[in-house]
Amino acid sequence: MEILISIVAKVAELLVVPIKRQIGYVLDCNTNIQNLKNEVEKLTEAKTRVIHSIEEARRNGEEIEDDVENWLRSVHGVIEGGDGVVGDESSKKCFMGLCPDLKIRYRLGKAAKKELTVIVDLREKGKFDGVSYRAAPSGTGPVKDYEAFESRDSVLNAIVDALKDGAVNMVGVCGMPGVGKTTLVKKVAEQVKEGRLFDEVVLAGVSQTPDIRRVQGEIADGLGLRLDAETDRGRASQLYERLKKVTRVLVILDDIWKELKLEDVGIPSGSDHEGCKILMSSRNENVLSICLKFSNKYFKLEVLPEREAWNFFEKMVGVTVKNPSVKPVATEVAKRCAGLPILLAAVATALKNKDVHAWKDALKQLKEFDKDGIANPVYSCLELSYKALRGDEIKSLFLLCGQFLTYDSSISDLLKHAIGLDLFKGRSKLEEARNSLRTLVDELKASCLLLEGDRDGRVKMHDVVRSFAISFALREHHVLAVADEFKEWPTNDVLQQCTLQQCTAISLPFRKIPDLPAILECPNLRSFMLLNKDPSLQTPDNFFREMKELKVLDLTRVNLSPLPSSIQFLENLQTLCLDHCVLEDISIVGELKKLKVLSLISSNIVRLPREIGKLTRLLLLDLSNCERLEVISPDALSSLTRLEDLYMGNSFVKWETEGSSSQRNNACLSELKLLSNLITLDMQITDADNMPKDLFSSFQNLERFRIFIGDGWDWSVKDATSRTLKLKLNTVTQLEEGVNTLLKITEELHLQELNGVKSILNDLDREGFRQLRHLHVQNCPGVQYIINSMRTGPRTAFLNLDSLFLENLDNLEKICHGQLKEDSLGNLRILKVESCPRLKNLFSVSMARRLVRLEEITIIDCKIMAEVVAEESENDAADGEPIEFTQLRRLTLQWLPQFTSFHANVEESSDSQRRQKLVASDARSKEIVAGNELGTSTSLFNTKILFPNLEDLLLSSIKVQKIWHDQPAAQPPCVKNLASIAVESCSNLNYLLTSSMVESLAQLKSLEICNCESMEEIVVPEGIGEGKMMSKMLFPKLLSLVLVSLPKLTRFCTSNLLECHSLKMLMVGNCPELKEFISIPSSADVPVMSKPDNTKSAFFDDKVAFPDLEEFRIAEMDNLKVIWHSELHSDSFCKLKTLQVFLVKNLLNIFPSSMLGRFHNLENLFINCCDSVEEIFDLQVLINVEQRLDVTTSQLRVVRLTNLPRLKHVWNRDPRGVLSFDNLCTVHVGGCLSLRSLFPASVAQNLLQLEELQIVNCGVEEIVAKDEGLEEGPEFWFPKATDLNLEHLPELKRFYPGIHTSEWAGLKKLRVHHCEKIEIFPSEIKCSQEPCREDHMDIEGQQPLLSFRKV
Repeated sequence: MEILISIVAKVAELLVVPIKRQIGYVLDCNTNIQNLKNEVEKLTEAKTRVIHSIEEARRNGEEIEDDVENWLRSVHGVIEGGDGVVGDESSKKCFMGLCPDLKIRYRLGKAAKKELTVIVDLREKGKFDGVSYRAAPSGTGPVKDYEAFESRDSVLNAIVDALKDGAVNMVGVCGMPGVGKTTLVKKVAEQVKEGRLFDEVVLAGVSQTPDIRRVQGEIADGLGLRLDAETDRGRASQLYERLKKVTRVLVILDDIWKELKLEDVGIPSGSDHEGCKILMSSRNENVLSICLKFSNKYFKLEVLPEREAWNFFEKMVGVTVKNPSVKPVATEVAKRCAGLPILLAAVATALKNKDVHAWKDALKQLKEFDKDGIANPVYSCLELSYKALRGDEIKSLFLLCGQFLTYDSSISDLLKHAIGLDLFKGRSKLEEARNSLRTLVDELKASCLLLEGDRDGRVKMHDVVRSFAISFALREHHVLAVADEFKEWPTNDVLQQCTLQQCTAISLPFRKIPDLPAILECPNLRSFMLLNKDPSLQTPDNFFREMKELKVLDLTRVNLSPLPSSIQFLENLQTLCLDHCVLEDISIVGELKKLKVLSLISSNIVRLPREIGKLTRLLLLDLSNCERLEVISPDALSSLTRLEDLYMGNSFVKWETEGSSSQRNNACLSELKLLSNLITLDMQITDADNMPKDLFSSFQNLERFRIFIGDGWDWSVKDATSRTLKLKLNTVTQLEEGVNTLLKITEELHLQELNGVKSILNDLDREGFRQLRHLHVQNCPGVQYIINSMRTGPRTAFLNLDSLFLENLDNLEKICHGQLKEDSLGNLRILKVESCPRLKNLFSVSMARRLVRLEEITIIDCKIMAEVVAEESENDAADGEPIEFTQLRRLTLQWLPQFTSFHANVEESSDSQRRQKLVASDARSKEIVAGNELGTSTSLFNTKILFPNLEDLLLSSIKVQKIWHDQPAAQPPCVKNLASIAVESCSNLNYLLTSSMVESLAQLKSLEICNCESMEEIVVPEGIGEGKMMSKMLFPKLLSLVLVSLPKLTRFCTSNLLECHSLKMLMVGNCPELKEFISIPSSADVPVMSKPDNTKSAFFDDKVAFPDLEEFRIAEMDNLKVIWHSELHSDSFCKLKTLQVFLVKNLLNIFPSSMLGRFHNLENLFINCCDSVEEIFDLQVLINVEQRLDVTTSQLRVVRLTNLPRLKHVWNRDPRGVLSFDNLCTVHVGGCLSLRSLFPASVAQNLLQLEELQIVNCGVEEIVAKDEGLEEGPEFWFPKATDLNLEHLPELKRFYPGIHTSEWAGLKKLRVHHCEKIEIFPSEIKCSQEPCREDHMDIEGQQPLLSFRKV
């Protein structure tokens, strides 16, 4: 009876609960819909918060995380779905709305309940810790003016080949100074980046006296990493962890002079990170050998052969050398340059366009030097170039550059020193001196004596040139520039080359120095520069007392609390730089009446005293990044009437309101009106209400400015021009009070939260922003138009505008409303529009025609954007000529739910409207009419808009049905230069390309298609449904192919052969219907090259040719059983280095016997969560072959096998005599419960490179399987093994079944946990003098895992 009651109760439960649930959908319909409304609102708010964070990140130049962008895409779709359910609420009643429609209520109630769950889940997932990351700078970049010497090419190729070698971690280049090592390693960086050998490539210059913090900083910059640790060790740890996260990274350390410990910098090497490779260059072969740990993988860069040297020299000199009287002399001069490119370039430049007498004089000078050693010829060549410089000014500047021994120097620092030293005679104005400086810097670059710096506004010297400059300045001008460790201060011994009494300049840039003397007696000293690296260094109070002639004092990172009183004796001082110093009261500086330059960059100064106002000769005051500066004494600034440059960026903002100085405690903005000579101004005004009406009208000579009005601006963002204005204003009246004066000369303008402005042009500058080059408009809800010429008639506007960024403009309806004159916007290159919900299109036809220089268009998240180019007038409609964007290189269209076409012509628009009427009426339906309708549907591109040079195309979350028109005759010529195509979340696309387009895609390098739920085929035959196919399909330059989350994809294409000769990386994931990469439909009328396979279909067969493929990732392919067919194309997959297989549940094995010889270059193997895999390497057939070939050595280094519950064998037979796995370094096996042993005996006996072995949570009984063919007592040696980890192995009994010997001489880490059946050490430890061997047997005949030897 109880059983019967239990059964009845269970049946009732199974019947009643579902019925109750279904009825609940009807009864709770209103509640569900209201809850859905609430959750949609919350999700919309969450989305808005995320978008705001994204906007802030983008303003800071950061990249957005992929999961954040994926979340936003999901939110877009879900909100639309939720709105669809809520919007259908009105249909809940029937009979004129008088009675409820139960069927509709049921449907809506159920849909709302289902949608509610999704929305709540999404909202939780949207709680991101951060939405962005700092993008890595361009880093190494292309090598400018690289000369491809034949003798260098072989070394270049050899280095690249060495870096490709999986067994090589470090590579070196050595050669004498000036031979071209730096240029070569930069070219290597460029080449490996182009070839995608590494995920990241970073370069750091080390130099003669390595500054670890700078080296760390350069590497971090290349990785986009911000190092915030205080100590070098902390920074090293941060850098180490970041580099460990990069699978393949190349670190280039250039110009190493002495041993550099990688761990001090934070660079992993060897077994710490096998994917991190290091390229070093040095002039010292012994140093390089030590740094490379005595590896023989280094290459010597010799001087140029005589013929190459002459050809280069002749090319640099030009036609002069053709003169018969000059050529023989020139030949001798070239020989004196010793085959060094740097000297050949410098001398050739110095003698270019000179007559024969100058050439003979130069040769005479070169011959006068002693020929012993290379240094003298080198210096003689550089001295010749130095003497060829015209005038004392440029020569003095060259020697001054030599004193800046840091890796590179800013031109602004050079200017500060040059002003103090009176380098430019007769130029009393700072601006005149700046112009002269830039002219001379350009001349030094042209003379090959100065190089471009790593960033804008910076320059650097080749170390050979710098060495000469230091030597020459010491010899001729008594300049002491310390290039290495400074052990003691020079004495006044007459035998010394430079005594303190003679010194005219001392330069100590970031060098370890002894304590400063109490008084430095240097009566002739004109310049003293100390860039300190020792925070404990103290400056004696009388240190400067005997430097009466000093004109330049530059102290960086020095503790000057208090400021030495002896500074007041520097009555001739003209430049004082106390950057990054610890400062308190600096009132004493007011006594330096001749001071022209005062720089306090990034110092911790809190108060600028009134005494600074005494510096009436001051031309430049730099308070940049003085974030603690809170007080500027009243009238201090206004007294500096000769001031030309005032830098206050990221500094003082506490301006007081107007009032007499006696009533104020701080400076007010009106004081700046007295600085009528200002040419450069950086400042921020957080409260626009404090601005005097005519403040900026006072600056008639302003040439450069960064003026930020309003709060929240980020000073760390690099501005594109020297005239930048950023505005956040409450009312337009604040513009009329002086800011409009600046608008007319501004080159870069940022507008945020600007109230009262409807048209940017009409309301801000009716003259048309003639000098503006970059315009950013964000978060301005009142803006309707950028240009409105409907009332004023056609206008000329934005003649020089280069880029236009529009973001979060809720009411923007048009960029241009009305007509423009012909030249308007003619120089626009970049246009980015994001989150402008009322914008329907970007341009009219007439406006589009004038955008002849447009290179980049980006449109993101514009809800009603339907097309880019629209017909807005009768003239537009009547204009039948195609529009050609000849310069457009990049096009990005994302999150545009109403987008149909780049430019829809009338016929296509009417067709589209007819088709939309056929779409199912269900509000939740996403079905798109297909089949025969597909041939007539609107395409994204058509013949009315042409992009002949388009290179990068990104389409995401747009609902177009086709990208290109089907018919070849109508094909727009916009694909021939395409290098990158990325298509994401385009749910209506059935295919990407037609077969006729493939031939035009000869430049395609990257193809990525993700989350396209209707995509069935990537390339379809011409003519839908005709069953036609091509005999061969070729993508000659394709490097990367990604196919992810395409639920309906059945094949890549229909062809007898797909050739991708350059393909390096292939990724396929979550494409459940894709069982064969290329398949031939039964209706195809072209004969198949390969024989039909009646067994299981394989993913790859002989119809794919991927000879250069190096990385293959495949994941979430549940229906896939076999990856490789027994017959493959002749050279396909032979270069495969990395194979990753993840969540392929029905896959049976990884490598069949017939394929093993093909994969001998494989280095990394990762197999995870493949439920059906029983074996990795199938050796059955190979072992049974009677005729044995030579043993093939596998390059396999890393094996990771995890969560393979049915895995029985890694190797199903011992590969002895067939395959060798000698290069294995890392083996991780986990979650393989059916695995009984890991290694066959022959594999284990040859693991001499093994460094790390980890076996976790497996059914392993023995690590090495028994081999009956082995002699008794086999030996296993693991000389490089450092880490052995055995955990949760309940069945593990032994290392090897039988008497054996194993040695682990280098073992550092041993972890054995939850392995109950194995004895780790012998119960009675025996000590011997023999090597560490495992040869003890217990009473049951089972050896322990390890034993010891006496040491």
